Amino acid sequence: MNGKETQRIILLDLLRAIAVIMMLLGHTIHTLLETSYSDSTSVIFQSWIFIRGLTAPVFIFSSGLIFTYLLLQKPLSYKNNPRIRKGIVRGITLILIGYLLRYPKMNIFKLAESSNEQWLTFFTVDVLHLIGVGLLLILALAYFAYYVRIDLSLFYFLFVLVVLFTAPFINSLGWGNTFIPIASYFTFEFGSIFPLFPYLLYVFLGAVFGVYFSKDNSLIKKFSFMLFILGLGLSIILLVLILSNYFGIDLFFGSLIKIGIVLVLFSTLGLLTRNVDSIPNYLRSLARNSLWIYVIHLVILYGSPASIGLFQIVGKTQTAEVALLTAVTMIILMTIISLGIDKLRVRKIKVF
Repeated sequence: MNGKETQRIILLDLLRAIAVIMMLLGHTIHTLLETSYSDSTSVIFQSWIFIRGLTAPVFIFSSGLIFTYLLLQKPLSYKNNPRIRKGIVRGITLILIGYLLRYPKMNIFKLAESSNEQWLTFFTVDVLHLIGVGLLLILALAYFAYYVRIDLSLFYFLFVLVVLFTAPFINSLGWGNTFIPIASYFTFEFGSIFPLFPYLLYVFLGAVFGVYFSKDNSLIKKFSFMLFILGLGLSIILLVLILSNYFGIDLFFGSLIKIGIVLVLFSTLGLLTRNVDSIPNYLRSLARNSLWIYVIHLVILYGSPASIGLFQIVGKTQTAEVALLTAVTMIILMTIISLGIDKLRVRKIKVF
C-alpha cells in the first residue's frame, strides 16, 4: 500500500470514527439526561445541542464520500463493476434495516392491533433510510452522467444546490392528505428525523469529494487543497452569521452553516493527518463497523420489537454525571464489540 492510499484511508476512517463516537455520546446522553437540564439559557447545554446536531451531517457526508470514491475505482459499467451491484444491495439493505428497527409488533399476525402512533414511528425516516436512498441516487446519477457525458462532480454539486434551495419549499408544503410512508421521506411533519430534504445534500456533498479523490487521491495530502476547503468552510460560516442578523436561522441557513462546519472539520482533519502514517486499530474498527454499532447501540438504548431498552427502563431521569458516564461506557462497549466483529470476520476468511 502506497503512502497516498494509506493517508486516504486514515483521513476517511478518522472522520467516520469521530462521527460514530459523537453519535454514541449524543444518543446516550439524550436518552438518559433528566429533562430539567434542558436549559435554553445554559451555554454548556446549548453547545452540546449544537455539537450533537453536527453528528448526522458529518456521518452522512463521510458515507457519500467513501461510497463514491470506492465506486469510481473501476469503470461505471453494470457488467464490470461489482461495486454497483454491492451498492444497490447495500442501499436496499440499509432501508430495510431502518424499517426493521421500528417494526411495530413482534408478532406479524398482530400488526392490525398497532396504534396510529406505532405506525407513524414505523414510517419515520431515519439516517439509515436516508443513506440507503442516497447511495441508490449516487448510483443512478453516476450512471446517467456517464452515458450523457456530464462531469460527475459538477452533476453531484448541482444536486447539492437543488436540495439546499428547494428544502424549505418542500417542507412547507401541506402533506396532511399524502400517503404517509412516502410523505415521510420529504417532510418533518410526520416525525421523520432525517427526511431527504435537506439531508440528501450532505450525501451529494460527500459524493463531490469522492469524485475528486477518485481522480487524484493525492489531493488528500495537498496542503493547498485542504487550506482552500478550510477557507471555503469558514467563509460560508461567516456569511451565514452575517446574513442571519437580517433573515434569522431557518432551514436554508441552518443547512448552509452545517455545510461550512463539515468542510472545516474535514479540512482540519486533513491538515492534521497529512504526516500521520497510522491511527489506533480501534478507531479503524469503529469506522469499519459503523452500521453494526449503529444498530446494536439503538437496540440497547431504545429496544426492539423483541426487547426493551434503557429508555423504557430508566428514561430521562439521570443526572449529567451519570448520563455522561453511561455514554463513555457505551463507547467502550461498542469498541469492544466492534473489535470482536473484526476478529470474527478474520476467522471467517481463514476458514473459507
